[in-house]
Amino acid sequence: MGKKRKLPLVAICGRPNVGKSTLFNRIAGRQRAIVHAEEGITRDRAYATVDWQGREFRLVDTGGIVEQALDPIIRKMQDQVRVALEEAKVIVFVLDGQEEITRVDEELRDELFKYGKPVVLAVNKLDNLRMEANRYDFYALGMGDPYAVSSTHARGIDELVEAVLANLPASDATAEDADREDSAVTKVAVVGKPNVGKSSFVNAVLNEDRIIVDERPGTTRDAIDVEFRWQGREYLLIDTAGMRKKAGIKRHVEHFSVSRSLRAVRRADVCVVMMDATEGITEQDKRILNYVYKQGTGMVMVWTKWDLVEHKEARLKALGEELDFKAPFLKYVPSLTISNLTRQRLLKSFEYIDSVAAETTKRIATAELNKLMDEARASHTPPSKKGKYAKILYATQTGVRPTTFVLFVNQRQLMHFSYVRFVENQIRQRYGFEGVPIHIELREHKPKRKR
Repeated sequence: MGKKRKLPLVAICGRPNVGKSTLFNRIAGRQRAIVHAEEGITRDRAYATVDWQGREFRLVDTGGIVEQALDPIIRKMQDQVRVALEEAKVIVFVLDGQEEITRVDEELRDELFKYGKPVVLAVNKLDNLRMEANRYDFYALGMGDPYAVSSTHARGIDELVEAVLANLPASDATAEDADREDSAVTKVAVVGKPNVGKSSFVNAVLNEDRIIVDERPGTTRDAIDVEFRWQGREYLLIDTAGMRKKAGIKRHVEHFSVSRSLRAVRRADVCVVMMDATEGITEQDKRILNYVYKQGTGMVMVWTKWDLVEHKEARLKALGEELDFKAPFLKYVPSLTISNLTRQRLLKSFEYIDSVAAETTKRIATAELNKLMDEARASHTPPSKKGKYAKILYATQTGVRPTTFVLFVNQRQLMHFSYVRFVENQIRQRYGFEGVPIHIELREHKPKRKR
């Protein structure tokens, strides 16, 4: 694998509710950050790679800067903002063009001067020509030309980005490089119910406080992409918000959070499904596992908080029996126990991830597959109804991610689900597919009529 490209970083900052996330989504060209009228929605740093007329750079959205950070989570948010500002080559300072300059704006202006980096002023919420005149008030900050933009209505975005690009160092990266890198990166979604240790896992793997962690459920609100390299392989870790059951979702923003988590499952090559070893498998764990299974995403089951388990050997046996009883359809999924606190088996999980990722791309030759179908039919007679037997006339693998097989049969109604499960087990016994859901479609083969 070649050396990873280092694209220049552009950081978006400002006080809460000035439209930073809306601007981030507009420049990124897709809905990457949650946008809501409630203050303080963005907590962790959210990154995106932007290709703007052939120029590539990375963009980071940050939480709002506040005057006094009294809450522990708010204090951690402020730390995350400062890390982004330190990393950035160019800073976009977003202000609310429908309000006057505030004391927080002035204090942030003074702080940005200390970084000694190019700062581009984006005066947001100037939704029409009449309002654009408001931008002149922001010359008072003494930071150069203010750019009038409306993130909601896409006004002034081109001029703003051109000003950013003028201050960015040149990059020799190409779109072809990006495509090559994307294909080499394993996307790993870390999912589970609230407070099972998803963000703590990512932080422990990175050995830094990359994601805000708090004992209160619901700390992580958006799906956060984090790049990670281990033993020469590239990963994109996607930390997700805890998936609550529908009855437990009370706030509007939580619907966005769960939606982003579900989207992360669909984006991922492999899902690491985290469950609390001290609780065992809960109904919500089963719902999450079932969703990953239905999406056809490869998965690894991880039991967290292993440091809190006293009688480890007996507990491991009990967890295995519980899993076999409550989710027997997941016997093919590998599992391991970890501790984010002691870092026990943290990196071992990546051996499992690599193995499952390789299985998700496995393809079986049609000739081999049909030979296996003949053997299966000989060892287990297909079901029958009123003297008519089900027949598998032809089988082929039609895709990966999700791994899909199509069985052409004489009559679908004769193929009992138990026989379809038998066929799946035969495929697994012969070819593996550890950690990979197998989807089997039945299609009736209709012989051509003779003229």
